[in-house]
Amino acid sequence: MSGSTPVVISVCAFVASLIFIPYKSEAQETNLLLDYMPPAHAKQLEELMPGAEVLGGGVRFLELESGTGDLIEEGDRVEAIYTGRFLDGTIFNQKTGRFHTYHFEVGADPRQIIEGWEVGLPKMQNGGRYLLGIPSQLAYKDKGRRGQVPPFATVTFEIKILDVDYR
Repeated sequence: MSGSTPVVISVCAFVASLIFIPYKSEAQETNLLLDYMPPAHAKQLEELMPGAEVLGGGVRFLELESGTGDLIEEGDRVEAIYTGRFLDGTIFNQKTGRFHTYHFEVGADPRQIIEGWEVGLPKMQNGGRYLLGIPSQLAYKDKGRRGQVPPFATVTFEIKILDVDYR
């Protein structure tokens, strides 16, 4: 039994090293995620959104029209209209017009909005219009969306914030 002690300690040390992975900075995480985005998608996003700010996870953010008031935060209730497009410009989803608005609470339910929106919303204000370029890993991932979005699709959303109920 005493001969197995070094093996047990070595195995425990190995398992502990797998569990306690050191934290990476947001920039390192973004670069890691961008490594998994097909190069053609990254290039297309750069061409579609020149001058866009690159946020966490490789989400691209472009302000098209300025908003007013406070920036949106977790817990705020938002009313918006939007158009979701593939990189070729084809519309796959939209809620536009007075009777077709989208209501959600930021950070409340991950099924309400995709992760890429969660990354971009804190840069938005009431009344503003924005364009988000969202890599697949923060959009519809490897599953796609009910026949509308194929797996691993990088997408864009033009979003107009109509109203914010700040919490």
